Amino acid sequence: MDRQEEEPKQTDVTLDRFELCRDEFFAHKRQPGLTLSNGKVQANTACIRKMKDVDFVQILINRETHKLAIRACEEEELFSLRWVRENKGIRYPRAITGRIFFMKVCALMGWNPDNKICMLGHFYRANEDVLFLFDMDYGEEYPREVREDGKKKTSRVPHFAPSLENVFGPLYADHQKSLGINLYQGFAVMSVRNGELRSRERV
Repeated sequence: MDRQEEEPKQTDVTLDRFELCRDEFFAHKRQPGLTLSNGKVQANTACIRKMKDVDFVQILINRETHKLAIRACEEEELFSLRWVRENKGIRYPRAITGRIFFMKVCALMGWNPDNKICMLGHFYRANEDVLFLFDMDYGEEYPREVREDGKKKTSRVPHFAPSLENVFGPLYADHQKSLGINLYQGFAVMSVRNGELRSRERV
């Protein structure tokens, strides 16, 4: 005789004081990611696949909340950047050179510009816009050391942000409240001038 499936028990426990365990603590190969390294910024393949028909994007920075957004746009839009390359019909992430941008972001976040910085993001639809949103407060910093032969070696073990040292993630109640926040409030658009990404204006 087959055992009947057990029905969930009733409980008065609420999730408000639980912490949502952040993505950074788990394997995340297929999650949207962004890398800043050697004066360049590059999205990962997961980003390209989620925006499979998008060739140009805008990069936006919110200095107050430390959020970075990548917004799908048309080539003719203000400060558009080509973020993909194509080879034999296959689309790959394109590294965008931006030494000034890289140094400004490192200065804002207190990151060592000699290290590699990786961030995880999430895919959003906000009104008519499609974008990725990255929280720079939770960036992973991979230290680099110079070997005896003069070549740089990147550690496989990241230094997590101080904001992750004593927590697993945001409180569930706070997360629910944050879902209604206007994603674009206070962001600045990044432009390209003489091959460099530069901060231009707030939107």
